[in-house]
Amino acid sequence: MKLYFLRHAAALDGADDAKRPLSNTGRQQARKLARFLRRSGVAFDLAFTSPLVRAKQTAAIVLDITNAPQPVKAQETPVLLNETSADLFADWLVRLPEAVHVLLVGHEPSLSARVRRMLGLERADALELSKGAVACVKTADRRVGSLKFLLTPKSLGLDGSRQV
Repeated sequence: MKLYFLRHAAALDGADDAKRPLSNTGRQQARKLARFLRRSGVAFDLAFTSPLVRAKQTAAIVLDITNAPQPVKAQETPVLLNETSADLFADWLVRLPEAVHVLLVGHEPSLSARVRRMLGLERADALELSKGAVACVKTADRRVGSLKFLLTPKSLGLDGSRQV
């Protein structure tokens, strides 16, 4: 199984954190990443997103592009919120149905911490996901894994000022 830990793309500021939508830059980040994944042959079998608006919008954009021929809808789960303990997340992860490619859209700092835990990295600065970045982790048991790749908007040619 390959797990794609995707931090939501850039969002607008707002008083209600749960309702902050993606910015134009964030939508560009999500589209560019999705196009790269599609060209790489990635289509998701399962997808999960935090219930926050910016995460749901990121997931929807990515899935619309990667899964155009075979649509998949992201399932909302509070497990992808920062407030979820590492142990609760790990228990949830091992109970997921079998799949080849699974998209998980969430937030910092928990998303990077979950990836580091699977990779056996103890230092917090060993791996950090920027907005719109994705880490692909290959795992057999859903508890430990190996990093297959890490993509950031910058590595895809986005610096925040260019239009895509």
